[in-house]
Amino acid sequence: MSHYNFRKIRAVLPSKQFVDNVLNKTQRRTPTVIRPGFKIIRIRDFYIRKVRTVQSMIHDKFGQILDDFPDLNSIHPFYSDLLNILYDRDHYKIALGSMSISRNIVDHIAKHYISQIKYGDSLFRCKTLKRAALGRLCTVIRKQKDSLSYLEQVRQHLSRYPSIDPTTRTLIITGYPNVGKSSFMNTITRANVDVQPYPFTTKSLFVGHFDYDFQRWQCLDTPGILDHPLIKRNTIEMQAITALAYIKSTILFFIDISETCGYSIHQQVTLFRSISRLFVGKPIVLVLSKIDLRKPNELSQEERKIIECVWDKELPKETFSDEEEENEKENEKEELEEDEEKDLIIGQENDESLGMALFNRELDWDIDWELKDGFLMASDERVKLVAISSKGEMGIAKVIEQSCDLLKSERVEKKVRSSEMDKNLNRLHVAIPEKRDEFERPPNIPKSILEMREKKKQKGYVKPKKTLSRDLEKQNGGYGKYDIDLRKEWILENEEWKDDIIPEIWEGKNIADFIDPEIERKLDELEKEEEEIIRKMEEADSQEMEVNDLNQTQEKMLDKIREKKMLKILKKNREKTRGRKSIPTNKNTKKSISSLKEHLKDMGLPDLPLKQAKKRHLTTKRGREKLRKGMMKELHDTQKEVQIGQGVVLNKDRSRVRSRSVDPRYKGFKDETQLKLARKIAVKQFEKKKNRYMPKGEGDRSIVTYRPKHLFSGKRGIGSADWR
Repeated sequence: MSHYNFRKIRAVLPSKQFVDNVLNKTQRRTPTVIRPGFKIIRIRDFYIRKVRTVQSMIHDKFGQILDDFPDLNSIHPFYSDLLNILYDRDHYKIALGSMSISRNIVDHIAKHYISQIKYGDSLFRCKTLKRAALGRLCTVIRKQKDSLSYLEQVRQHLSRYPSIDPTTRTLIITGYPNVGKSSFMNTITRANVDVQPYPFTTKSLFVGHFDYDFQRWQCLDTPGILDHPLIKRNTIEMQAITALAYIKSTILFFIDISETCGYSIHQQVTLFRSISRLFVGKPIVLVLSKIDLRKPNELSQEERKIIECVWDKELPKETFSDEEEENEKENEKEELEEDEEKDLIIGQENDESLGMALFNRELDWDIDWELKDGFLMASDERVKLVAISSKGEMGIAKVIEQSCDLLKSERVEKKVRSSEMDKNLNRLHVAIPEKRDEFERPPNIPKSILEMREKKKQKGYVKPKKTLSRDLEKQNGGYGKYDIDLRKEWILENEEWKDDIIPEIWEGKNIADFIDPEIERKLDELEKEEEEIIRKMEEADSQEMEVNDLNQTQEKMLDKIREKKMLKILKKNREKTRGRKSIPTNKNTKKSISSLKEHLKDMGLPDLPLKQAKKRHLTTKRGREKLRKGMMKELHDTQKEVQIGQGVVLNKDRSRVRSRSVDPRYKGFKDETQLKLARKIAVKQFEKKKNRYMPKGEGDRSIVTYRPKHLFSGKRGIGSADWR
């Protein structure tokens, strides 16, 4: 994890917004009104509080800027040098120094004016001193306009810069522009680096991460480097130089053997030799890229010799035409002049601080050019050579393996050589057992293992396939039908114990101890006894039914009793309604017998002798007893089966049929429409009552609060307070 998180740096306000922010907060946090009756001591404290509040806010803001931005003298040299390249160390220090000086000036101004206000003898003098103090404090902020804007730009750029941990396990990819560095980066990590067919697509450092050997590794993609003096390198190239100089890592130097990048193999190897001072003490992997365009076996003898002589003092010269040789000589003269100027400048600097000591050693490097598993590999102790193709991902795994293993061994050796390791080794003791007697104690290997080893040595041996639980499930009906035997793998003294029922314990007692072994026999006897009792009860009921059967004469007597009972009930009901007003009838309505017949026919009722009924109505006296008796007799005699619909028969009973009850939903109402109207009126009345107590808002034509608190509360005057 990175030690520095530049995204946490808070925004730096512009000078104008800075002043407005401070004055607005002061206005909100301090009293705002002075009354005519205030004493001079209270007036002085009022204005002193204003000045102190402004001073403390400006002091805190400047202090926050100084704390958030990194100190170049205390952070890692990589970040210190990177900030120098990107933002200019002097400009950066001047901006932060002006913040520190301004903070001290603000404290001094506030202290001076507070001492003046303490001796103010009037409201006017105190107010004038306060205005002068705030004006000078705001002028200090306005003078830092350029520094504040510069620091805000630095903050924005730093927040977008990737978090690089200089101490973790790291691979650094470097080389000429457009040699396949970013494509390799996208292949091994999830970093989405832009890849284009022109040079200097990558203009800053990019960070990616990948896992190898159960550890997290960091990979840096650097911008392309050109082969010219250090003093002529631009900001883009210097970022790569800084990463190579200060980060302990494995260097992956890419060489495009197809030369589609625009640079020959000789130029690429020359660049490697010119920046080799940055590789001191670091493992190196030379990566021959783009082997899908040109295979390593297709390299000429001259090109192979150039790569083989990568560590030699002198490289084999390239073959040029006459014009190219003249141009090359002129370039060499210019480079010599530039090197002399460079030596004068760099001679005054300390190369050891940059980690750029000269690399003065030769390697006897005999390369075996063999193509194995799609990659070319040749190596010595510290330098590995691998050929890859990012397009087909050929040799990518080998590059990662070689580079990570080199760095791991390097880090382990460094830890072993450190002084801390000596302290830890003194605490360790390795016990080496000594032979105590002449008795031999050979290793005890089980017979089954020895038999298995002998079988494996035989020709044609086929390892038996183990029967899995999934195979047993398929053989026994599949999922849902097969029940897995969980006790199969139990190791017990007796194999028969696996099928024993595990005792169930409840409240410290075994339930099996309280189970009657003859419980099933007793339950069967109880069931048989219950069946016998039920059978006897059914026989008794059937005998009673036979006794209760009636003959025809008895049935007639029973019918007469029921008829007489019904007439008594009707008579009693008639006496109850005697004296009450009858329902008024409409005299205008006249109904004929024919209309009544049609009505009865539509209802599906039998044809009654309507003429006899009319005659009886005209001759009999007013009364209902004789009429009711005659009707019941006629109904009994003329009992018929009436067809309703398509063959459904309604058989009239001899006893009185119960009249249809009123639907409880329409109780008290004529019909459904009347019920709906009543409900509508009830809801309307309820809504009126509810709305009367609803909360009132701006849309309601009413005064919500007669005395709003924000208009009738606050700082009181000297006058009367009776209204409170």
